[in-house]
Amino acid sequence: MDKHKLLQFLPTNEQNVNRLLYLKNNATKPRIAVFGKYNHGKSTLLNAMVGDAVFKVEDKRETIENKELEQEHVIWIDTPGLDADVRKEDDKSAIKGAFEMADYLFLVHQAQAGELDKYEMQIFQQLARQDKNYSKKMFLVLTQIDQKSADEVAIVEEKIRQQLLGSLDLRDLQIISVSAHRYNRGLQEDKAVFCEKSGIHALFDLTATLVSEVDELRKKEMKRLKSKLLLDFSAQKEALNAELKGLRSQQSSELSMLKRDVKQLLADLV
Repeated sequence: MDKHKLLQFLPTNEQNVNRLLYLKNNATKPRIAVFGKYNHGKSTLLNAMVGDAVFKVEDKRETIENKELEQEHVIWIDTPGLDADVRKEDDKSAIKGAFEMADYLFLVHQAQAGELDKYEMQIFQQLARQDKNYSKKMFLVLTQIDQKSADEVAIVEEKIRQQLLGSLDLRDLQIISVSAHRYNRGLQEDKAVFCEKSGIHALFDLTATLVSEVDELRKKEMKRLKSKLLLDFSAQKEALNAELKGLRSQQSSELSMLKRDVKQLLADLV
């Protein structure tokens, strides 16, 4: 498959072409991207999931490009925080990672922020529209629940659930509430109850399920991407044929006018 020739005919399909080529030629272990706004706890969550302080955790903007960590059964991707760079270059990198590199997305949103803001909704909807099977690929992870009471967390969860239900693109998105801080404290103090209440074990279980399902998911995604590119290619072909027909008609009309003008010139000369 020649990428450059494809993009000559389908210039607006670069992300889909890149994703299809990745699945066809480079896909190995499942890739899970942690994706969301700056300072919402993405790197802290990742460190809890991998069991080590691999990803930098700072109040200032640290992650400016997609970073990967390979484990035995999965590759984690730490994406740049959304809405942290006024030029939106970080957002472009994050979205590229989400579209082209990741099999699954953990969409991170901190409990203290309350409901999703307009920008988050816009980006999450954009991601979901890429695949009608999004509920098998995307999961909303509500982080830092230790910063609120259980009742307050429940209120935030319900507000977000109502937001999702109000969107045709996101209504089936699953919410998982976690506290990486509570989980780490449980490990450090050897208190199982903190680990249990952290919600992190639910993410471990989900990750194991996703790893087991990735081959089937990728087959379906490749089929969908090929169908979409074929449809777009057919539409582009029809548009080009119509344009060519129009040019031929125009050329025919111009030729008739030219013949008429030549006849008139000859008549004038005679």
